[in-house]
Amino acid sequence: MNSANDRSNPSQQALQTALTIVGVVGACFLFYLARYVIIVSLIGVGLGVLVSPLLTKMRERFRIPRALSALLFLVVVVVSGTLVFFAVGYLVADQLEMLTSKAPEIIKNLEAKWQALYEKYPLLKEYLQDFDIAGTLKTGGQRLLKGVTSGFALISGLAFAVVIALYTSVGAKEYISSLIKAFPASKRTEAQRILICTAETLRKWFRAQMIDMVIIGSLTLLGLWAVGANYWAVFGLLTAIFGLIPYFGMLIVVTLASLVTLASDPATVPWVIGVFLVTQQIEGNLILPLVMKEHLELPEVPLLIFMLLMGTWFGLLGVFLSTPVFAVLSMLYRQLYQPIMAKR
Repeated sequence: MNSANDRSNPSQQALQTALTIVGVVGACFLFYLARYVIIVSLIGVGLGVLVSPLLTKMRERFRIPRALSALLFLVVVVVSGTLVFFAVGYLVADQLEMLTSKAPEIIKNLEAKWQALYEKYPLLKEYLQDFDIAGTLKTGGQRLLKGVTSGFALISGLAFAVVIALYTSVGAKEYISSLIKAFPASKRTEAQRILICTAETLRKWFRAQMIDMVIIGSLTLLGLWAVGANYWAVFGLLTAIFGLIPYFGMLIVVTLASLVTLASDPATVPWVIGVFLVTQQIEGNLILPLVMKEHLELPEVPLLIFMLLMGTWFGLLGVFLSTPVFAVLSMLYRQLYQPIMAKR
């Protein structure tokens, strides 16, 4: 009876609500303070989840212990990554060096074209006279560089992430079993199902993105080379990398490529834009429906908001990781929250 009265007491409910709010705020504050440790740990766990099925297959087919399989896989990845890095560097290095050295000239040419546009269309000057191309490009470049610097600072912690990935992939079965036992006995089957869905969501995203990066990056590179665009290898590589960022990534690359081409070879600008339009049509109408049947469909507006939050908290690396994290959160929302609401 007393217990029922306590629950119905408004002051008791207000106290519980206040304590809950304080707890949530405190948890968010601690999360913010430890955000870099958390994101590096998540990267490690995510890599371990991706590698674990491969180690299982190696053990079943070749009778190789999981620990040895993990070390062999790490050696293969390091060697392959080094070869790819030098191959891409050989292709891009000269163009990137030339683009860097000509950056002041490119900005100067863009300012001249902007001034010519004022003279041709005087009404524009009234509305855009305060627009400073050089200042805008410099500010944007500084922000991007800051994000890249922040990303590289986090990437320096990848050694820790790799260690976590190795332990996660080798002891995946034990970790999952221990995690499931943390739930009540009546909830363990559901917890196991959710963990499996989480792992599958990450693997689907990874497969889809790797295929997308290779195909779209290669098509863009070849297309820009075919139309005679300057720095075609640089923009092809940027397309592959920034393709990981939904919506904004491709917009950044198209804008940058168009401005650089406008400053150096204006007649080629329509061809450059045409290449990007064609590759995006190929991606949307051919690659995603046919090659990536497991591609994850995510709601656009919540994803964009989540990307901004991740970028604010974690910099450029947070933007790159926003999609897989959001995919997992969306899966948890569908698998856990929606069924609960449907029963009410």
